[in-house]
Amino acid sequence: MARYNSSPTLPLGQWNNFPIYLTTILSAAMGLGLIGTAIMNATAPQFLRLFVFAMPLDPPWWIWRAITYVLISPVSFFSPFAILFFYWVAVGIETHLGRVVLTRLLVLLALTPPAVAAVWWWGFGHSSLLDGYYMLIGGLIVAFATLYPNADAWSWIPFKWLAFACIACGTFMMLGEKHWFEIAQLWSSCIVGFLYIRQAKAVEYDDYESPIRRLKQFFRRKPKLRVLPSPRTSAYRAAAAVNEPDSELDTLLDKIAKSGIDSLTPKEKASLQKAREALIRKDQH
Repeated sequence: MARYNSSPTLPLGQWNNFPIYLTTILSAAMGLGLIGTAIMNATAPQFLRLFVFAMPLDPPWWIWRAITYVLISPVSFFSPFAILFFYWVAVGIETHLGRVVLTRLLVLLALTPPAVAAVWWWGFGHSSLLDGYYMLIGGLIVAFATLYPNADAWSWIPFKWLAFACIACGTFMMLGEKHWFEIAQLWSSCIVGFLYIRQAKAVEYDDYESPIRRLKQFFRRKPKLRVLPSPRTSAYRAAAAVNEPDSELDTLLDKIAKSGIDSLTPKEKASLQKAREALIRKDQH
């Protein structure tokens, strides 16, 4: 799926002809997290609180738990499939947009559930305990669908519809249990994944403008335009009146010189008066 042949999108190295991406390392860390969770649950459950995120945060300086909670997940039959799915989706983003974009996306998705937990605690007094990577994978699914909306999943269905089905099923599962907090986490992660990938794709274009600049332009006072008459219109009309055909004006002047002004007809006198007024207006301007 690589779109650019540049260093941020290429593997970090190879091992037995297998490409090692940042996603590969993170997937291995998630697998080790599963093993570590099982060992700590069996031998020393009290150590789990060093890694899971709880709200209210006690003690408050244990802020690393806002990231490490994604590595603490109970082992189930679907755990290997979740890690494989994480690898497939994340490596598609890494090989298209690069490791930096993927890292920022994963950090944002990891911090989104703790942010929702903080709002839930300060706004509703609801305590919470976060562990696992399922919300992170939900945001990644939407991010991947934003990047490759029409890519066929397993040569069967466009990925955007697969993402819709996954998020809808997860939402209805939690809705049936009235888990409003988990629904808020899931949809917040999906929104973050969608918006960040849209932003990352927009940066690739030459006419890109940052959201801050677009926001400033939106609130900037726009000039009011008024249609004013052209200042040259009246002058043009006067000039048109003055610039009568020379032959007609010369004829009138010749007639006056030969027979006097009384020889002019009323129509000729009106034409002569009109030319005289036009000359006066021209001199005034």
